[in-house]
Amino acid sequence: MTSPADLANTLRLSITRLARRMRQESDARLTPTQIAALATVDRHGPLPLGALAEEEQIGAPTVTKIVDKLHAAGLVERLPDPDDRRVTRIAATPSGRTLLDEIRERKTAWLATRLAELDAEDLATLTAAAEVLERLAAAPKPATPRDHEADAP
Repeated sequence: MTSPADLANTLRLSITRLARRMRQESDARLTPTQIAALATVDRHGPLPLGALAEEEQIGAPTVTKIVDKLHAAGLVERLPDPDDRRVTRIAATPSGRTLLDEIRERKTAWLATRLAELDAEDLATLTAAAEVLERLAAAPKPATPRDHEADAP
């Protein structure tokens, strides 16, 4: 029987390789980091730069460069914050949402083509595994030392 650590390593490698292969189906005009930032802005609505940087786990200078490139390409827009004039929020434009839809469709089409090559048993196994992977992905994030800073006096 495979140990949880061995299975975790195998899954991590397989998921990473699959994600890398699917990224190759993305739009070549954007980097994976730019696509991820655009998708985050689209998913969460207009975000301040700091919130986008935190969500993407990148520094403020890096997120500023990414947003500048996305803005220059017409994929995001800068909006004033209604509650704080010092804050600018970043939102996906219709062109940005259209591009994300196209990227998602290409990735889905590529994966559907690969899945169509599998036999019924492998498809059933993947269907069950997908449900388990979704539960793993939805598990609560463990607390970090930074999460406890708000509790400090």
